[in-house]
Amino acid sequence: MNVETHLQNVEQNRMRLMIEETIADLCSTSSLFLRNMVVVDLGCSSGPNALALVSIAVDAIHNQCLHFQQPQAEVCVLLNDLPENDFNMVVKSLVAFQQSKKSVVTGIVPGSFYERLFISGSLHLVCSSNSLHWLSKAPEELKRNQIPAYDIDESVRIERRHVVIGAYARQFRKDFTHFLELRAKELTTGG
Repeated sequence: MNVETHLQNVEQNRMRLMIEETIADLCSTSSLFLRNMVVVDLGCSSGPNALALVSIAVDAIHNQCLHFQQPQAEVCVLLNDLPENDFNMVVKSLVAFQQSKKSVVTGIVPGSFYERLFISGSLHLVCSSNSLHWLSKAPEELKRNQIPAYDIDESVRIERRHVVIGAYARQFRKDFTHFLELRAKELTTGG
C-alpha cells in the first residue's frame, strides 16, 4: 500500500463515524429518504479507496432501514472527479459494488466540484475525503505579480512567504465558500 492510499484509508476511517451518525440523524428526522437516497462522493479518485465513503454510507442506510424495520431503501451512488480521472477503473469498481449491494444504482459525474454538478434539491449526503484541499486555480494576485509559489532563492522565498501564504489562504476561502454555496443548492431539505 502506498503512502497516499494509506493516508486516505486513515482519513476515511475517521469519517466512518461521522457518516454513520449523519445517516442515523437523517433517518430519525425524515421518512421520505427511507425509500430512496442520493449519495455523492466528490473527488472520488480512481484507486482502491474510490468507493470507501459511499460504501460506508450505503451500509449505514441499509442498517437504519433494518433498525426501523423498513424495506431496503433504493440508493443512488454518484461518483465525481475531474474528467482526467481514470474512470475506466472506477466503472469496473462500480459494477462490482452495485452487484454486492442491494437496491443500489450507480453513476459517474465528471467535472470540477467548483461548478454545479447536480440538480437543485437532489442530494441527501455529500462526501469528500481528500480533495477539498485542491484549489480551483492558482491565486490571481500571484500570477499578476509574477510571484511563484516556490522560489529557488531562499532569501526571496522567505521575504515573499507571507504574500504567498496569504494569497493561497484567500483563494482557499473563496473556493470553499463557493463550494458550500453550490452544495447548498444541490442538497435536499435536511440533507
